[in-house]
Amino acid sequence: MSKKRHFRPQGEEDVKEEDCREQECCSEQEENHEQSCQEETQTPKQEDKAALYLEQLVRLQADFENYRKRTEKEKPQLINYGKFETLKNLLPLYDTLLKAEKESSKPEANLQHIKQGLKMIFEQFDKFFKAENVKIISAKGKPYDPMTQEVITTLACPPEKDGIVLEELASGVEIDGKTVRPAQVIVGKCSEETEQK
Repeated sequence: MSKKRHFRPQGEEDVKEEDCREQECCSEQEENHEQSCQEETQTPKQEDKAALYLEQLVRLQADFENYRKRTEKEKPQLINYGKFETLKNLLPLYDTLLKAEKESSKPEANLQHIKQGLKMIFEQFDKFFKAENVKIISAKGKPYDPMTQEVITTLACPPEKDGIVLEELASGVEIDGKTVRPAQVIVGKCSEETEQK
């Protein structure tokens, strides 16, 4: 069987191709139009969101600025309050020291009374230090520690005492595990001659 061929004039095929292109173009335009319509409907929502976020950011920035100013104003007040509380706790010790001074300046002053007064003063200091979490660091007889001790001088010593604290001129003080004042110490130093013997 022979296949029949349909012949079309050349112009007819061109017309159909143009129609197809026009349809594709129209459908693309419709899609673009729909997208632009969707974008137009989304844009106000996005603008509202952006405005909301901007407003929140401005408020947050203002709140932070107010917080910063308030803390700067409160910091000196807190420091002054700390000084006030410390002084209030030290006043009884001061009063006891004044009484001890008056007693010691009397002609009939008794050494036993002075000793008793000093003992009371140190008991009050111990109580105050315990309440404030203050610790006195004892260094005598211990190895030298550069983190909590300050060497004032060294003394010649036998090899077994090398690097050991021989004397404590001032006690070290810690508060909450932090060194407030390092202990002032005299440390033993073994000389080369001693080592050779």
